[in-house]
Amino acid sequence: MSTVNNGIPFVPENTVDPAAGLNQALNVVDALLQVQVQSVGENSPPSSLADGDRFVVGTAPTGAWAGRSGKLARWLNEGWDFYDAVIVVSKADDRLYIRAGSGWMPVG
Repeated sequence: MSTVNNGIPFVPENTVDPAAGLNQALNVVDALLQVQVQSVGENSPPSSLADGDRFVVGTAPTGAWAGRSGKLARWLNEGWDFYDAVIVVSKADDRLYIRAGSGWMPVG
């Protein structure tokens, strides 16, 4: 079970160690809160990364991003997590982007 809007996982009932579920939920919140991405529309995962780097995947993704078109990709612990985001700010061009029905569109 998870929250309706952002898919933040609930700690399962009768969990012996609630910290595990809570930490997973905090990781999702961290990925989606005030989203500033390195770039929007890249199709290939970059090779030089730091934990927490986020990107908006392009329309023709390859490699580890294959099949994840339009998703928010976050690098953490030497792996990718993917999320459905709606609003991001790109460091590459300092623009605000909104996810519309056909993809990501810059605002203004």
